[in-house]
Amino acid sequence: MRQTLLLIAALALVGCGKKTTPAEPETNAEPKVAAEKQEPPKVEPQKQVPPKVEANKPEPPKTVPKPEAKIPTNAFVNTLGMPFVPVSGTDVQFSIWETRVKDYAAYAAANAGVDASWKKPFGDKFKQADTHPVAKVNWNDAQAFCEWLTKKELAEGKIKVGQKYRLPTDAEWSVAVGLGQEKGKTPNEKSQGIKDVYPWGKEWPPAVEAGNYTKSLKVDNFEYTSPAGSFAVNKLGLHDMGGNVWEWCEDKWNPTSSSRVLRGASWYVDLPDCLLSRSRVNRTPDYRGLDVGFRCVLVGGSGG
Repeated sequence: MRQTLLLIAALALVGCGKKTTPAEPETNAEPKVAAEKQEPPKVEPQKQVPPKVEANKPEPPKTVPKPEAKIPTNAFVNTLGMPFVPVSGTDVQFSIWETRVKDYAAYAAANAGVDASWKKPFGDKFKQADTHPVAKVNWNDAQAFCEWLTKKELAEGKIKVGQKYRLPTDAEWSVAVGLGQEKGKTPNEKSQGIKDVYPWGKEWPPAVEAGNYTKSLKVDNFEYTSPAGSFAVNKLGLHDMGGNVWEWCEDKWNPTSSSRVLRGASWYVDLPDCLLSRSRVNRTPDYRGLDVGFRCVLVGGSGG
């Protein structure tokens, strides 16, 4: 089951870590193989064989219920329960976690015609809880969510005139993950810049509980997405700046491209180059992937 979804995700986001140019084809939808391989192939029953365990590689911790992540005392918490904290080096406040299923559900309930792909991104193979990050939403969906939330909270007096929600820029996202300033004028140019820096540090492989990544890395026990706040915050107080779902950014890949930037890798990724803090992929605004979501920022200071 997981292998099938990993193949789909890998085909969908192939190319992270490689220099991508405007000449590289841009796809508007998931490859056809995704629709053709929804069910795993039938296999004859086989004798169970104990799996081999890599020497000197710690086993992931046993899956146990985790306490809900603590919301910082300095956080601005909006009407959906999304906490935002200031990030030094930017002029915005970042949501401490990715936009959750229940946040997006509130938007979908208030707006007719919202694409329903987010409701069952994994089909019947895996059901997300309300606190998991919403997945299979495209850049246009994320923009519409931010616009709706801005209008809603202005009307309710939760935020003030001049404030708004939006996606982070690529440069803001780099600061939030701990990279700071990067060389290059575009995300494309920056994508091959700073080396050997991961969201968890400089060591490879990642330590147990470093985040939600693919099972082969043995750092967590989540099969697919994990609840918001399941892993420790980074130095700036943000969860899941690596892993869980790829996050849409505001920026185009370069001035002549129609594609938008995605950062942070996801639950399926295991390639070292794809997990670097600098790593980026680009997809057209209407692309929806099994492991693609978004995080909001608040412009203009804290709300009321």
